[in-house]
Amino acid sequence: MVNDIAYFALFGALIFSCLAFFSGIFGIRINSGNVISASAKMSVVTAGLIILSFLGLIYGFITDDFSVSFVKGHSSVDLPWFYKITAAWGGMDGSLMFWATLQGAFMAYIYYIYRNRCKDVFPYAMLVLTFIQMFLLFLLVGWSNPLSRIYPIPADGSGLNPLLQHWGMIIHPPILYTGFILLSIPFAFGIGSLIAGKFDNDWIMFTRRWTLMAWLFLTFGMFLGGQWAYYELGWGGYWAWDPVENSSLMPWLAGTAFLHSVIVQEKRNILKTWNLILITLGFVLTILGTFITRSGLLNSVHAFAQSNIGPAFLVFIALTIVVSFGLIIYRLPMLDSKTDNAAFLSKENAFLLNNIVFTGICFGVFYGTVFPLIAEGLFDKKLSIQAPYFNRINFPIALGLIILMAAAPFVAWRKGSPQKLRRALLPIGGISVLISVFAYFFIMPRWEVVILSGVLYFAFHAVLLELTKTVSARLSISRRENIPITARYLFKDRRRWGSLIVHLGVIVAFLGFMGNFFASEKSVTLKPGEAIDIGSYHILYREPVEFKKLNALHLGGVFEVYSEGELKTTLMPTKANYPTGKEPTTEVAIYRTFSEDLYLSPASLNNDESITLTVYINPMIIFVQLSAEDAAACLNTDHEQFAG
Repeated sequence: MVNDIAYFALFGALIFSCLAFFSGIFGIRINSGNVISASAKMSVVTAGLIILSFLGLIYGFITDDFSVSFVKGHSSVDLPWFYKITAAWGGMDGSLMFWATLQGAFMAYIYYIYRNRCKDVFPYAMLVLTFIQMFLLFLLVGWSNPLSRIYPIPADGSGLNPLLQHWGMIIHPPILYTGFILLSIPFAFGIGSLIAGKFDNDWIMFTRRWTLMAWLFLTFGMFLGGQWAYYELGWGGYWAWDPVENSSLMPWLAGTAFLHSVIVQEKRNILKTWNLILITLGFVLTILGTFITRSGLLNSVHAFAQSNIGPAFLVFIALTIVVSFGLIIYRLPMLDSKTDNAAFLSKENAFLLNNIVFTGICFGVFYGTVFPLIAEGLFDKKLSIQAPYFNRINFPIALGLIILMAAAPFVAWRKGSPQKLRRALLPIGGISVLISVFAYFFIMPRWEVVILSGVLYFAFHAVLLELTKTVSARLSISRRENIPITARYLFKDRRRWGSLIVHLGVIVAFLGFMGNFFASEKSVTLKPGEAIDIGSYHILYREPVEFKKLNALHLGGVFEVYSEGELKTTLMPTKANYPTGKEPTTEVAIYRTFSEDLYLSPASLNNDESITLTVYINPMIIFVQLSAEDAAACLNTDHEQFAG
């Protein structure tokens, strides 16, 4: 009964989305406020119906309704209840429905928040959001319906992929999808502004806020995805430049570029065309990422199986590009800036260079991700571009970006002073060179480490100078105007503090990335009582172990970790055997200190109770995690602007 209601609610959502879209076009054409309002309300009804339908799917998982094909394919009786809920987005059809549900929820939120604001642009923005929702529902009903039934009804399901039975998969997909969906909101308002011919400050305010929120969710989503890979895949790393990983990185890069360039539009009323291109690019890249994930054309541990919805995504991407850039070209006369050109050394050009660097990285990632598709289509050759390409291309560009991030705050608007810039940065540059020399002789004579050490110090010192200047300015105003010094007063300029915190986070993240150059590993087969020495650790294999946890049987070993003759911890890496899993999964064991991770990954369990495992030492991993927490602090500094 519940599945039937959910099934018809899904069809009803498609019908109402079509009615909302075409009545919206009709209302705008005849300039009828009542018809436009009715269209927007039908979009809200669409959101309600798709939410109802998705809740019905979750109910099917919780009640083990294996007559539903998607439930049968991704759940089982023994699956813990919380994984039964998250299994709703554990496959292609369910994840697409979850996407449509979140899209509908945010569309309804936009209606209730903005229906009486920005009235010239709002009807067009709602029309764009409705079209996106209609496309997703069209895919669900036509190709990927997770509510379709099967007969006869099986007694049990196939189970959830064991790799997805991890806490990260409970929150990682919702957070990442939210980031993707939030990028559709500034895109919708951007297209709405192009159609309406309105490019005032309201558009900038709306798009910046929503892009910032999308950026934060994408940041957390990528971090959680890296955590999942680190703990579940057992290869000792957290980012492999996998096509699906890249599909979330590319819109993040476009969004980051926009958040910088929009500052120039606010201050100087320029780069309007470029900002609209970036907003469009960010949204198109989210759809491209969805295509990559769901087409099955690229090999990825994250991707879904081969499907036939790829052509529909390509048509949607092509339509989005043609319409968006057609509108931008049509409105070019209105987008032309009347502001005088800035000097070569100016903050405007620093931001422009920043955008060139971000889009350059984005293009490099895009090329490395999609070129295998192009090569296969044109030359019938299977290619796979691996991590060395991405590292080789992006590392030098990233170094330039960090230097630019450090120097840009010291350049003035319109016309910067070379003398002031030299006075501010030359002393820091001199110390940075000394840091690099020290790194060469006393840390590691590898050029990446040598250069990165100096560059990171340069950036850190520059950010500290900017932070000191910000606090000094607030204290000076306090003394002059007799204002009490409070934390709220010092942190009043939330945007400035947010940018400083994020820039510190970038430095911390690259410090964590630098740890990869110091990593070491050793593979060994040990019998009970035997040990391995690696780094400062003496690791003793004490005994085999067997235990059950949730719905999995774990087989592995007990390892005692010693350092400097002292027992530090006991680790139990295992192989987890799931009732519905074809192969056991790797459950790593990690001993973390502030400076490094000791990472034990079992490869095989042998009949003589010996274990073959790989031991990794991953220095400075904790700094990558601290950089994500730094982004959370950014959210805290900017929440009032978003709420406003």
